[in-house]
Amino acid sequence: MHFFNTVLSFAAFTACITPVISAPVAEPVMDTTSLIVKRGELGDTAQTCYDHVKEKCDDITAKIEAAVDAEIDVDVAAAIVVDLQVIVDLIVKLGVDLQAKIAAGGLVVADVQACVSIVIAIVNLCASILVKIHASLSASVSVSVFADVLVQLAACVKLVINLLISVCLGEAGGLSVIDLALVADLVVQLTACLTVFVNACVALGVSV
Repeated sequence: MHFFNTVLSFAAFTACITPVISAPVAEPVMDTTSLIVKRGELGDTAQTCYDHVKEKCDDITAKIEAAVDAEIDVDVAAAIVVDLQVIVDLIVKLGVDLQAKIAAGGLVVADVQACVSIVIAIVNLCASILVKIHASLSASVSVSVFADVLVQLAACVKLVINLLISVCLGEAGGLSVIDLALVADLVVQLTACLTVFVNACVALGVSV
């Protein structure tokens, strides 16, 4: 119990730290082939979401690269907002699907690990594309154009991360067998990726 309190206190403390804008976020290199054998329903669900989010991030990158001087003008910004809304919908669906599978019980540690790894990659993809948007934004375009969709994106990202942290801590369905060192590591990784994402939102002028 003391261990879980310590982990929870750490996560709460980290969440309260005012984000410091970091260096540009590089898209993570994730070897999903190493997870194929270990993935179960949670991992497969997360992988499907990752594939679609990656596709939309690639679409956004293509729009930026095709723009005049690779700068985001008002029209490109409007098109990117539509893509970001699709990403929001994908992550909302991920949260709903994961919640249903977790509620059904029978979780396996390796599947939870795979799911966490893929969700972290999803969040890092989102952070990376936000950094790219910020770097490519024309001076004539206000960052406020992205405000509404970024608030939605942050809300669903936080929901999924908090859900997985709850699973790791033996809540929300929980694990039948818990490796304390593994739990601590997964919680730290989830909290860290959320901080990177929040920093990317702050860089675009949106406090989440």
